[in-house]
Amino acid sequence: MSDVRVGIVSFEHVHTPSYVRCLSNMPGAFLAAASDDDAERLKAARVNYPFIKEWFSSHAQLIEDPNVDAIVITANNAAHADLAVAAARAGKHILCEKPLATTVADGQRIIAAAAEAGVRLMTAFPVRFSPAIAQARDAIRRGDLGRILGACTSNHGSMPGGWFTDEAKSGGGAVMDHTVHVADLLRWMLDDEVMEVYGECDTLLHDIETDDVGQLVMRFSRGTIVSLDTSWSRPKSYSTWGDVKMEIKGEKGNLSLNCFPRAINVFDDSEMRHTGFGAGDDLDSLMISEFINAVRENREPLVTGKDGLHAVVVAIAAYQAAKGRKVSKIETGGGAVLV
Repeated sequence: MSDVRVGIVSFEHVHTPSYVRCLSNMPGAFLAAASDDDAERLKAARVNYPFIKEWFSSHAQLIEDPNVDAIVITANNAAHADLAVAAARAGKHILCEKPLATTVADGQRIIAAAAEAGVRLMTAFPVRFSPAIAQARDAIRRGDLGRILGACTSNHGSMPGGWFTDEAKSGGGAVMDHTVHVADLLRWMLDDEVMEVYGECDTLLHDIETDDVGQLVMRFSRGTIVSLDTSWSRPKSYSTWGDVKMEIKGEKGNLSLNCFPRAINVFDDSEMRHTGFGAGDDLDSLMISEFINAVRENREPLVTGKDGLHAVVVAIAAYQAAKGRKVSKIETGGGAVLV
């Protein structure tokens, strides 16, 4: 297959520059076009990325461009659904920034449109591609830790500002922004589904309208209990957008993981040993490479639209729990998720 011709839809998201960098020199991909419906952002992007030849002031024009095979959606969260549905109907493969949508109904609408059109749909969860996460998942699947009893996890970050603090565009604050990453990782690593969520969230650190701190407790179907701190508690000078950490407790051993130094330490009492691993791969590049390869090979990507929807459901359930001061129960069935 020839190179996949990719279009960038919006420069509204803070991750867009990294995705452009990855696509600009990725084997099997050609960054063919970009669009932005904001005149100032479009002007700045054209200056910053002169190697992109085709530019559009309308997302619809890019989506309908016959010279584009696939799109990367990096608009504000609330815009994802309409853009993704339009792209699917135009026959474009889709890599959508997380969260997939801000409501369950919109997430289901995206998935249905992609399935009907027969296009590939991937949710942008770069931490799935962390070698440390892969090694931890393998250790859990091999049974090295025994039955998984519980975990303490965190995904902190700096408060991003802008539309992230406008609930109409973001769907929520820190809980929406960072819960989805960890919820997805845990589902994948444990091969299990979240069934109950309790959460507390508030605005304590910044003068903004959305939540900037959140604490969640999740119970999985096989009984694993996981806590998650998903706060925007890092200073602006912090070196990464997050600091995904996990302490996983099993019947036979513990696992300690930090995704951004990309290191994992396994402590095994049965042999009284400590094993350390490390790696330094570019997670965004690995993620986008998987999307391009899935399109070229006509197969499902490692992270699907349904994965994205499941993670959104957990975040929404946390907000409902915090509002009602009671546990939210999640029902699953037939590939759908309902809160």
